[in-house]
Amino acid sequence: MATEQFAGPVDYLVFAFDEHADLGPGLSAVLDRVEQGIVEILDIELIGRDETGAPVKRVLADLDGVTGIDLAAFDGAESAILDADDLTGIAAELGEGQMALAVVYEDRSFAAAAGAWSTAGGVELFSGGVDIAELDQMLNEGNQS
Repeated sequence: MATEQFAGPVDYLVFAFDEHADLGPGLSAVLDRVEQGIVEILDIELIGRDETGAPVKRVLADLDGVTGIDLAAFDGAESAILDADDLTGIAAELGEGQMALAVVYEDRSFAAAAGAWSTAGGVELFSGGVDIAELDQMLNEGNQS
């Protein structure tokens, strides 16, 4: 995870699936990036809804039909970073027979470079994300000149 010298941006993504979808290939891709040191998983949650529409946290190990991965690799990755409001918001977007996978992760892709720059006396001044809509607008305006 983050060090005193560098913390990668922390982001999240949430995907909705049919309850019988095979999440194995995507989870394998996540695990590959963890093993390469590109990302660190801070939280991973499987969310469904009960009969009243309220959020229900499910366990990855209980998924049926997952191929290509041993789900035990994610044991302990659920850290409850997502709070009740987050879970309620996610559940509200789910249709009948759907579940959601939410992943909170730290992007470590620049950690080695940041460490080298720190060793050379560099100090991180700014970091952050770029709004995709703003980026698209800026790129489109730049192409009109």
